[in-house]
Amino acid sequence: MKGIVTRWKKGPKELISKLAQKGVELEKFNALEMFGRNGTWHTSFFADKVKSIEIWEIDKKWEKKLEKNFPNSKIKILDSIKTIKEEENLKKFNLLLIDNPMNIFGQNQEGRKENYCEHFEILPEISKIIQDESLVIFNINRCPFDYDKYPLWEQRRKKFYSNTNTNNMSLEFLHEFYTNLFQKMGFKTIFYINTVRIFYFENDMIYYFAYYLKKDKK
Repeated sequence: MKGIVTRWKKGPKELISKLAQKGVELEKFNALEMFGRNGTWHTSFFADKVKSIEIWEIDKKWEKKLEKNFPNSKIKILDSIKTIKEEENLKKFNLLLIDNPMNIFGQNQEGRKENYCEHFEILPEISKIIQDESLVIFNINRCPFDYDKYPLWEQRRKKFYSNTNTNNMSLEFLHEFYTNLFQKMGFKTIFYINTVRIFYFENDMIYYFAYYLKKDKK
């Protein structure tokens, strides 16, 4: 697409380097990738560095590819959002990778009024699957393009981000927003880092955000 500059390799490598500077030893982490696809976008950069990785993917067409790319990993074909929202006693991990689609995605099904949007349904539920001290990595779309073509997407973003102007959000606002969100969930932020993943006409559009969280025992 015209104007899009991706950092599929440089972005994850830069993020992993920043984590190492913070003293994070990935080889001690048991990871879960919640939107696997075929695993080549960023999962592969983490898979050979962590202690273990489990990969969830909704589309069965990627199952064979995932099994080939990650022979030592557990692959599960399921709806990650539905699973985390509806199931109890899930296995807990200390590294969560949330490489969710942008915009609205998924299909309307009986019992669900709306389609999914970004990480908005899954992030508030992660306390079910993370340990008391965990690293959570997810995508942030700071300044979407073609907003006028997707009014429902804009509506959903405004609702999630408390009716702010979501077409050009500052990193300061976003950091504060997610720190407060995790705090409401009972986790304090030990540290936070970010790195750009995609540019759009020189605008830093999509970021990796990484939060090292610790359960607040108060």
